[in-house]
Amino acid sequence: MRLFTYTIISLLFLSIASCSYFYGDKQNVAKEGHLYIYPNATYQQVLDSLKPFLKDIEQFDAVAQAEEYDRYVKPGKYFIKEGETNEEIALKLKNGDEEQVKVMVQNSPTIFHLARGASKHIYADSADIVEAILENPTFKEKGLDLETSKMYFIPNTYFFKWITTGEGFVERMITEHGKFWNDERKQLLANSGMTELEVYTLASIVQMEASKADEQPKVAQAYLNRLKQGRKLEADPTSVYAYKLEHGFDEKIQRVYHKHLKTASAYNTYQVTGLPPAPITLPNGTAIDAVLKPEKHDYIFFCADPDRPGYHSFTSSYAEHLKNAAKYRKWLKENNIK
Repeated sequence: MRLFTYTIISLLFLSIASCSYFYGDKQNVAKEGHLYIYPNATYQQVLDSLKPFLKDIEQFDAVAQAEEYDRYVKPGKYFIKEGETNEEIALKLKNGDEEQVKVMVQNSPTIFHLARGASKHIYADSADIVEAILENPTFKEKGLDLETSKMYFIPNTYFFKWITTGEGFVERMITEHGKFWNDERKQLLANSGMTELEVYTLASIVQMEASKADEQPKVAQAYLNRLKQGRKLEADPTSVYAYKLEHGFDEKIQRVYHKHLKTASAYNTYQVTGLPPAPITLPNGTAIDAVLKPEKHDYIFFCADPDRPGYHSFTSSYAEHLKNAAKYRKWLKENNIK
């Protein structure tokens, strides 16, 4: 009886091995596409998900079992490519050779906007990312909250595995933050007399005020001049941010009115002196560098220049600034921008 059992098992093994030998190099892709394997997925669930992509699922099953993939199911996002053989697909899935996904961290105003954008491309949902930020040991140790922790998320294009968790996303961004702060930037920070949070906060205002990277160092110096003189920054983007914190971020504001300037908030630099308590957006590396290495000048005032879209007119004279502002308001009216 025992010999009979061993014989049956051996025959089954030889049968699987034989199928693997004949089917392994068979091209079996019916259509290209992305296969998503979720955490804790079973081998049978993988087969069910693969059926739309393959011409013959039984062929693949034989090869996959011979490669013992049924014992090593790994979650992830995989690209099933035309021309691939059964063996190539099985080994790709067994080895966890995921396709990386592109995540663009943009100039988000809040952590919630950041989390919503990132969660569109990785497995973690926005709530997972927010919770990971709140519970991150590094942030807790530094006493950072959902506003001040924004300085750890520098806008850029990053590549992740789709299966990335909220914790994994946050830890990766902390690593990228560490790479950004090289020895040169650390020295510039020390020379600035500002804290890292203060640099990020001012950089966020510069980012929102100056869309042209080549003008950001000039704008940064104008704000630094105001801070040095004890003046209010009176930065329009801070009043808009304060207003949206109170009324929601869905409203598109093209022009700043008195109702925006009057918003009572620690973020509104028309109402308070000095910097806001945290960044009003995620600033680009260029804006951070502009604050660390500003363009030296004595200008205090600047106003959008309608003759040079995207740029500003700078002056140290309040009278001249009023003329520049009047010119810009006239342009807004002529172009019906409300």
